[in-house]
Amino acid sequence: MMKNNMSDINNNKKETNNKFNWNKLIILSLSSIILGLYRDGFSALFPFIQRDFSLSRAELGFYISSLYLVASIAGIFSGRLVDIKGAKWGMSTGIFFIGILLLIHAITPNYTIFLILAGFAGFALSLNAPAANKGIAEWFPIKWRGTATGIWSTSLPIGGLIAAVLLPNLGTAIGWRNTILVPALLSIICTVIILKYYQDNNIYDFSEKNQSKKEVSFWKGIGNLLNNLDFIAISIYGFFLGALTGAISSHFALFLFLDYGLSEGMAGFAFAAVQLGSILSRPGWGIMCDRLLKANKRKAFLYIGISFVFMSLILGIFLKNINPSLLVIFILSFLTGWTGRGWQGIYFASIPELVKEKQIGVAIGLSLLFLRVGMLLSPPVFGYIADIRGAYDLSWLILGFIIFITSIGQYLFYLKYKKPKIKKSKKKIQPVDI
Repeated sequence: MMKNNMSDINNNKKETNNKFNWNKLIILSLSSIILGLYRDGFSALFPFIQRDFSLSRAELGFYISSLYLVASIAGIFSGRLVDIKGAKWGMSTGIFFIGILLLIHAITPNYTIFLILAGFAGFALSLNAPAANKGIAEWFPIKWRGTATGIWSTSLPIGGLIAAVLLPNLGTAIGWRNTILVPALLSIICTVIILKYYQDNNIYDFSEKNQSKKEVSFWKGIGNLLNNLDFIAISIYGFFLGALTGAISSHFALFLFLDYGLSEGMAGFAFAAVQLGSILSRPGWGIMCDRLLKANKRKAFLYIGISFVFMSLILGIFLKNINPSLLVIFILSFLTGWTGRGWQGIYFASIPELVKEKQIGVAIGLSLLFLRVGMLLSPPVFGYIADIRGAYDLSWLILGFIIFITSIGQYLFYLKYKKPKIKKSKKKIQPVDI
């Protein structure tokens, strides 16, 4: 039996090394696209929900906070679950739970239950990234892994883009409760596809002996990272970048709906432009960093921060004084996604430059915690300021000021700048979508 198992493993390794597994990548990406319909697209329905439940902006922000609070806590354990049970289990469980929870959303009578459901959805959300990255690591050799991960990393925002275009218009036509049934059914269909057409490529050893070693190195790595000033500096900056993403994701459609009187459908289209800007900016900022700035990520972060400051001034001051056309609003929406949500690739690529190779996995997990805490805290605060003001203008200006100060701060205190080595690293770190 052992001989047969070793033979299967060797065959899997051979297949992995010889093929770019498009069929596996399509399934991995499909699961993330469906998840993106919920994660990034659900807020496009906030104008309907806000009106039906008579909610303030801050109260709506608590939905995103509940989602990311549980996702942040569960993320500590979900990666281990995926290691033990496999990528297939992680993907199918996460997507199935999202589908069931969305079905319950459609019949929920009050907003309190909505918040509880968001917490459960946070657990399902936390399974996706480790499952997808594990699947890519199993099915793609190192020479293809960067390409595969680059394709996969656009899946979540693509799902958000599709949702931002379709869901508000469906909400107008058939009501938001019936609209929620669409991503719910797609989630369940995707679960069936994963169970039928995806299988794990178990080429790694997760024995009890190795697991116990990993646990020891985990806690030792946490202690080392807390003493790494460079890592702490970039992680604190990551907290504010997460806050920026959380504010844009949860409030942008509502901002255009309440402050500018756009219909739910038009606000959804504008939010789709934000998603498009986010999708295109990830490789865009990466190319600028690598080619024009010679991989100097401190400068790249500084330019990202300055560019968003200009956007915050436009959104907070100038936009309300110029009575913009829809075309102008869509262009500004695209630029908001470009300046405010395109930093992820550079951020996660910076982590390996600051820590030892054996600490990279722990460092990615800890930095993700900083990011998600920022994402869950900013939506209610951003909305609360808008509630007091009666408009979002001051919220944008405060957010822009904070990003400006912290972008300068990271440039001053992100101490190390390492030029890229000519020798290629033996290991590549997979980007993580937050």
